[in-house]
Order: sequence, then C-alpha cells, then structure tokens
Amino acid sequence: MASEADHLALANKNHDVLMHLMDDVDRFPEWITVLAFYKAVQVVEAVFDHKHGGGCHGHPARLDALKRRGYQSLFRHYRLLWAASSVARYLYDTVEQTPYKSFTDYRTPEQVARNLVNRRLRAIEDEAVGLLSESGRKQLHRLPAK
Repeated sequence: MASEADHLALANKNHDVLMHLMDDVDRFPEWITVLAFYKAVQVVEAVFDHKHGGGCHGHPARLDALKRRGYQSLFRHYRLLWAASSVARYLYDTVEQTPYKSFTDYRTPEQVARNLVNRRLRAIEDEAVGLLSESGRKQLHRLPAK
C-alpha cells in the first residue's frame, strides 16, 4: 500500500511535468488539465493516507470519500478538475452529458491556466497543506506564487 510520501512523490512528478507544459498552454491545454487532475488525485490520496491510514481505489470512490469524510472544500475543487479531465481525455462531459469536438470548445487555454490550474489546483494544494503531516507539507511541490 502506498504511503503519504509515495503519493506526494507521484504528485511532485505530475507537478514537474505540469510546470514544464505551462509554458506552452496554448498547445497543450488537454495535457495540462489531465496533469493538474492527476496531481490532485495524488495529493488527496496523500491526505487520506495521513488522516485515515489509506486511500481509495477509483475515481467514484474518491469523490464519495471526499464528500463523506467532510472535505467539502477539497471536493468542490477536485470534482471540477475531475470533470475537466474527463472532457480532456474523452471529449465528453459526464456531468452535463455533453460531447465536444475539441477540448478548447470546453475550456480555452487561458481558462485552463487561470481557472483549473491557478484556482482549482492551487486551492487543493492550499487546503492539503493543513491536512498533511509536517514532512508531507515540506515534500509537496506547490504552484509558484501568482
């Protein structure tokens, strides 16, 4: 079973690639969205491991656990990243039941950078810092200050 540190190591790998691609958000908005979501997955799993001794297997279980365990703030931001990531991967919004011809019909590159990364992912990082162990807080790579 993966530990808090293991999940944060994966979150940090996603973070590093995300930062690399953010320089070309116009070209890679889908990949940036997917990386932001999967960084959030690993951060949430690290929180669950630290607070509850283990995480979840699968997106529906994780969404449900965020709601049930009282992590409303994390849930709100995480759910939006999950939905955007689904559109990025499948060109289909499972919440609104809407297909798209391209990801940029759903979110512009500017919206990806401003709303998904700098607002939603940043909020997850900010919330998680108070929920991780002291070593976890130090280990987590965070988005640069605005």
